[in-house]
Amino acid sequence: MLRRILSTLIFCLMFGFLLAQADSLYLPQFASPYYDSFSRNYNGTTAAGRGYTGAAILGSAENALLNPASVIPDSALVYLEMNVKPSLEAVGYPMYANYVSSAPLGMFVLSAKMGDKLSWALLYNNPKSITLKDFSFYTNQGQSILQRFPTYNLHQATAMLSYHNGPLHLGLNLHNQIHYIDDPIFLRTYERINDYQYNWRIQPGIIYQLGSTNIGFSMMPASNFDWDLKYAVYEAVLPMWMTAGVQFGKPDLRFAFDAEWEQCSDISDSFDDRYTFKAGLEKKKDNLIYRLGYHYASNVYSGNIYLAKNYALPDTSNAWDSVPETVYIDDNAQHSLTAGLSYYHKYGVLNLAIMQVISGKVTKTQLNLSLSLYLKYIFSKKELYLYD
Repeated sequence: MLRRILSTLIFCLMFGFLLAQADSLYLPQFASPYYDSFSRNYNGTTAAGRGYTGAAILGSAENALLNPASVIPDSALVYLEMNVKPSLEAVGYPMYANYVSSAPLGMFVLSAKMGDKLSWALLYNNPKSITLKDFSFYTNQGQSILQRFPTYNLHQATAMLSYHNGPLHLGLNLHNQIHYIDDPIFLRTYERINDYQYNWRIQPGIIYQLGSTNIGFSMMPASNFDWDLKYAVYEAVLPMWMTAGVQFGKPDLRFAFDAEWEQCSDISDSFDDRYTFKAGLEKKKDNLIYRLGYHYASNVYSGNIYLAKNYALPDTSNAWDSVPETVYIDDNAQHSLTAGLSYYHKYGVLNLAIMQVISGKVTKTQLNLSLSLYLKYIFSKKELYLYD
């Protein structure tokens, strides 16, 4: 009887271990949604300044990632955005480490009109970027050191088309994604891995105007793809995402409220769905626009995760014995305050924004700086007034 009880307990422990190990293998470590609290880049400077609202706001192509139906460029323009995220301490690794973002280019956009009802845009954007600097530990009885810089970047090339007819605005994004990973953590091996995976996602959107009020909606269906990184094959799931918003007010003062839902539980039963609530306002005065906002994102997962390991031909060196096999993920819910400023001049628009987490375990800061230039003015040498 005692032997059966012990066998049952051992089986339960092994099953629990394998289940936890399996949950951690649905996505490469830093591609998992619980790292979005740092890796997520809130591309679009004007949206970032007003709490990252924009599902119902009509404007320029930088807002296309929130809702492609929102894009109504008044002229051909080029847009360039830089994002800066200060480093954040990473705990749970063998030596002192930080999370950093090494991809400051957040977005590049070229957009224009096609007649009175159609507009288009081509965008490069970097929705996620994170590097662990660094994963290191001593080897050879302390005489040498192994050093890795695990990196995950999501590069995205987007083709956008929108249609406008009176109060109705329709839009469509086709996102071509390159998921790039370098130096992923695999215990019990010294091999360095570098790989990428292509995937595409479709994003329709709609905005309807009711007098001085706009109502908007956009979504992306779930997408699946496999990713073979030699020591692990990931059955990757990019979850369904939806957003809805409302915008109202006068031309010189408007308010916006958005809500998002991301079905992260589709990746793993251990994950919670992510809910995001946003609020923002814009105040126009002469050739300046001032912005303030609030942004909340809920927790996806907190607890221990197992680091990936080489099970096929594991290295048996004693140096690995001192390396933790798990990392603790803090609660990643965040409350943020945002602020922004736009300056309109005859050549284009200069935008600034800051997003600061004021409550949460991951105290992230993001700074956005962007510049729009009107091509019609540059090439024709004619004076163009950008603000009525």
